[in-house]
Amino acid sequence: MARRAALCISVLTCLLLGCSKPEPDSTGLSAAGGKSAAEVKIGEASRQFLTVEPVGETSSSGVRSYFGRTAFRPKALSAVTAPFAGRVAEVLVEPGQRVRAGAPLFALESADVLQARTSLEQAHLKVRLAQEVLARQNEMAKRGVGLEVERFEAEMKAREADSELKRSERNAALAGPGEGTRLEVRSPTEGIVVTVKVTRGATVPSGGEPLVEIGNPGGLWVLADVPENEIGLVAKATRAEVEISALNVRLAGRLAGVAPRSDPETRRTPFYVELERAPAELRAGLLVRVAVFAPAKADEIWLPVTAVLLKEGGKRIVYVEAEPGKFVPREIEVADERGGKVRVVRGLQAGERAVMRGALLVDREAEQLL
Repeated sequence: MARRAALCISVLTCLLLGCSKPEPDSTGLSAAGGKSAAEVKIGEASRQFLTVEPVGETSSSGVRSYFGRTAFRPKALSAVTAPFAGRVAEVLVEPGQRVRAGAPLFALESADVLQARTSLEQAHLKVRLAQEVLARQNEMAKRGVGLEVERFEAEMKAREADSELKRSERNAALAGPGEGTRLEVRSPTEGIVVTVKVTRGATVPSGGEPLVEIGNPGGLWVLADVPENEIGLVAKATRAEVEISALNVRLAGRLAGVAPRSDPETRRTPFYVELERAPAELRAGLLVRVAVFAPAKADEIWLPVTAVLLKEGGKRIVYVEAEPGKFVPREIEVADERGGKVRVVRGLQAGERAVMRGALLVDREAEQLL
């Protein structure tokens, strides 16, 4: 197969270069022995193997595609932990279940809960006793039989009892209504149960790892990764389009931001896309393809990589049609590459006609750039 392919290329090259018989130009000189050895004369019969087009400005649309996934925005995800250390008595929800704000998620059996409720009862008693003592001292002071220092001391104790009651109320509020050691931990918001990381009988600490996560379906966006050398393109994006194969939809979006740091191992940077209209069936974790549309500069020239050849130790060469059927090599300088095209920064002007495809058949000593 390799020998047959090489033979085919040799035949095509011979046809283009006129290897059997050089085609004379208007002055009677051929490409090999004419007035310019760099010029290549291509006959009409052989020219059909070439694609020659005028060079245009902003020929690149600035569109790149990246893979990503749907995810909850940080503000749309609520993590529920255990407010008290204890043992899980019951798990009341499952992943994927929709819950309302205040719905019970799991139940705990905790001695700390009992202590919080008992402390609240004791604090109420202390406040009542302190207020009675203060009222008695105030009455005695009015009659002139009490001491001011005793009345002042009773007032301070009443204030201390009131402060202790407020602390006990805050602690007991975490336990919620009920009696004894049982506590039902409830959802702080309406949404869908994303994960449940707790099982019945497990012992959990106070304020440890999230045991249940609740997500707001209206707070989904797209998280994708971009290579470091293309961050500038994404940052200038005017719009985005998200394709979700699982739902068979294409959704319009806009760039919400680019992460301030890159992954040190993959050298890729996360960026975020907000969806203009999210379908009701959208959920987190779906694989998506994100098309990013960035504006191209008005003075940029882009060529397909098939038009650029490598010669003489790394020179970039493009064949330009000087006259109909006559091609001359032009050294150019290129910059970045996107989607099978390279940006030309020196050596070509808009409007010049260049060989876009088939350049290897014009110059068989060269190598393709990419």
